[in-house]
Amino acid sequence: MHGRGRDEGQHRFERIHAIKVAYITGKLHFTSEQSAQFWPVYDKYEQEVRRTRREFFDKYKDQHSDDDNTSRQFIDDDLDYQQDVLNIKRRYKDDFLKIISTQQLADLYKAEREFKMLLLKELNERHKGNNDNWGKPDDKR
Repeated sequence: MHGRGRDEGQHRFERIHAIKVAYITGKLHFTSEQSAQFWPVYDKYEQEVRRTRREFFDKYKDQHSDDDNTSRQFIDDDLDYQQDVLNIKRRYKDDFLKIISTQQLADLYKAEREFKMLLLKELNERHKGNNDNWGKPDDKR
Protein backbone atom coordinates (compact mmCIF):
# COMPACT_ATOMS: atom_id res chain seq x y z
CA MET A 1 0.00 0.00 0.00
CA HIS A 2 2.83 2.40 0.87
CA GLY A 3 4.45 1.86 -2.52
CA ARG A 4 1.15 2.41 -4.27
CA GLY A 5 0.75 5.83 -2.64
CA ARG A 6 4.25 6.76 -3.72
CA ASP A 7 3.43 5.64 -7.30
CA GLU A 8 0.29 7.78 -7.28
CA GLY A 9 2.26 10.74 -5.93
CA GLN A 10 4.93 10.27 -8.61
CA HIS A 11 2.25 10.05 -11.31
CA ARG A 12 0.61 13.23 -10.00
CA PHE A 13 4.00 15.00 -9.93
CA GLU A 14 4.76 13.92 -13.51
CA ARG A 15 1.36 15.09 -14.70
CA ILE A 16 1.75 18.50 -13.02
CA HIS A 17 5.31 18.79 -14.33
CA ALA A 18 4.13 18.11 -17.90
CA ILE A 19 1.46 20.80 -17.57
CA LYS A 20 4.06 23.22 -16.17
CA VAL A 21 6.44 22.51 -19.07
CA ALA A 22 3.64 23.18 -21.55
CA TYR A 23 2.66 26.36 -19.69
CA ILE A 24 6.23 27.71 -19.66
CA THR A 25 6.78 26.72 -23.28
CA GLY A 26 3.65 28.61 -24.28
CA LYS A 27 4.73 31.71 -22.40
CA LEU A 28 8.37 31.83 -23.55
CA HIS A 29 8.00 30.94 -27.25
CA PHE A 30 11.27 29.00 -27.52
CA THR A 31 12.96 28.30 -30.80
CA SER A 32 13.58 24.58 -31.30
CA GLU A 33 17.28 25.15 -30.54
CA GLN A 34 16.48 27.06 -27.34
CA SER A 35 14.06 24.38 -26.23
CA ALA A 36 16.60 21.59 -26.77
CA GLN A 37 19.20 23.46 -24.70
CA PHE A 38 16.90 24.98 -22.07
CA TRP A 39 15.01 22.00 -20.67
CA PRO A 40 17.99 19.94 -19.48
CA VAL A 41 19.35 22.99 -17.61
CA TYR A 42 15.92 23.87 -16.23
CA ASP A 43 15.41 20.29 -15.05
CA LYS A 44 18.68 20.45 -13.06
CA TYR A 45 17.67 23.83 -11.65
CA GLU A 46 14.26 22.51 -10.64
CA GLN A 47 15.78 19.39 -9.03
CA GLU A 48 18.03 21.56 -6.87
CA VAL A 49 15.13 23.77 -5.80
CA ARG A 50 12.96 20.70 -5.03
CA ARG A 51 15.74 19.03 -3.05
CA THR A 52 16.25 22.21 -1.00
CA ARG A 53 12.51 22.53 -0.39
CA ARG A 54 12.18 18.86 0.57
CA GLU A 55 15.08 19.10 3.06
CA PHE A 56 13.49 22.08 4.78
CA PHE A 57 9.95 20.71 4.89
CA ASP A 58 11.05 17.21 5.91
CA LYS A 59 12.81 18.72 8.91
CA TYR A 60 9.62 20.40 10.15
CA LYS A 61 6.79 18.21 8.84
CA ASP A 62 6.12 16.51 12.19
CA GLN A 63 7.04 19.34 14.55
CA HIS A 64 4.21 21.13 16.29
CA SER A 65 5.90 22.98 19.11
CA ASP A 66 4.96 26.27 20.66
CA ASP A 67 8.41 26.45 22.26
CA ASP A 68 10.14 29.79 21.62
CA ASN A 69 13.50 28.21 20.80
CA THR A 70 11.94 25.84 18.28
CA SER A 71 10.00 28.69 16.71
CA ARG A 72 13.13 30.81 16.49
CA GLN A 73 15.03 27.93 14.89
CA PHE A 74 12.18 27.45 12.40
CA ILE A 75 12.32 31.14 11.46
CA ASP A 76 16.09 31.01 10.97
CA ASP A 77 15.86 27.79 8.96
CA ASP A 78 13.03 29.22 6.83
CA LEU A 79 15.11 32.29 6.01
CA ASP A 80 18.08 30.03 5.20
CA TYR A 81 15.83 27.94 2.94
CA GLN A 82 14.61 31.03 1.09
CA GLN A 83 18.20 32.27 0.72
CA ASP A 84 19.28 28.85 -0.59
CA VAL A 85 16.57 28.98 -3.26
CA LEU A 86 17.59 32.51 -4.19
CA ASN A 87 21.22 31.38 -4.44
CA ILE A 88 20.18 28.57 -6.79
CA LYS A 89 18.31 31.08 -8.97
CA ARG A 90 21.33 33.38 -9.06
CA ARG A 91 23.64 30.48 -9.93
CA TYR A 92 21.46 29.33 -12.82
CA LYS A 93 20.72 32.83 -14.15
CA ASP A 94 23.89 32.98 -16.24
CA ASP A 95 23.35 29.43 -17.53
CA PHE A 96 19.84 30.38 -18.64
CA LEU A 97 21.07 33.60 -20.27
CA LYS A 98 23.45 31.59 -22.44
CA ILE A 99 20.35 29.93 -23.92
CA ILE A 100 17.48 32.42 -23.70
CA SER A 101 17.15 36.21 -23.80
CA THR A 102 16.87 38.41 -20.73
CA GLN A 103 13.21 39.03 -21.61
CA GLN A 104 12.58 35.29 -21.78
CA LEU A 105 14.26 34.81 -18.39
CA ALA A 106 12.08 37.54 -16.89
CA ASP A 107 9.07 35.84 -18.51
CA LEU A 108 10.21 32.49 -17.07
CA TYR A 109 10.22 33.82 -13.51
CA LYS A 110 6.81 35.39 -14.12
CA ALA A 111 5.44 32.18 -15.67
CA GLU A 112 6.69 30.14 -12.69
CA ARG A 113 4.84 32.44 -10.28
CA GLU A 114 1.69 32.41 -12.42
CA PHE A 115 1.76 28.61 -12.68
CA LYS A 116 2.17 28.27 -8.92
CA MET A 117 -0.83 30.55 -8.36
CA LEU A 118 -2.92 28.62 -10.91
CA LEU A 119 -1.96 25.34 -9.25
CA LEU A 120 -2.85 26.64 -5.79
CA LYS A 121 -6.16 27.97 -7.10
CA GLU A 122 -6.94 24.57 -8.66
CA LEU A 123 -6.07 22.76 -5.43
CA ASN A 124 -8.22 25.16 -3.46
CA GLU A 125 -11.16 24.62 -5.83
CA ARG A 126 -10.80 20.83 -5.59
CA HIS A 127 -10.66 20.90 -1.80
CA LYS A 128 -13.68 23.17 -1.45
CA GLY A 129 -15.95 20.31 -2.43
CA ASN A 130 -14.19 17.86 -0.11
CA ASN A 131 -13.79 20.03 2.97
CA ASP A 132 -15.58 23.31 3.53
CA ASN A 133 -12.97 24.35 6.13
CA TRP A 134 -9.92 23.75 3.94
CA GLY A 135 -7.69 26.80 3.89
CA LYS A 136 -9.66 28.66 6.56
CA PRO A 137 -8.09 29.74 9.86
CA ASP A 138 -8.31 27.33 12.75
CA ASP A 139 -11.14 28.30 15.14
CA LYS A 140 -9.06 27.21 18.15
CA ARG A 141 -6.68 30.17 17.85
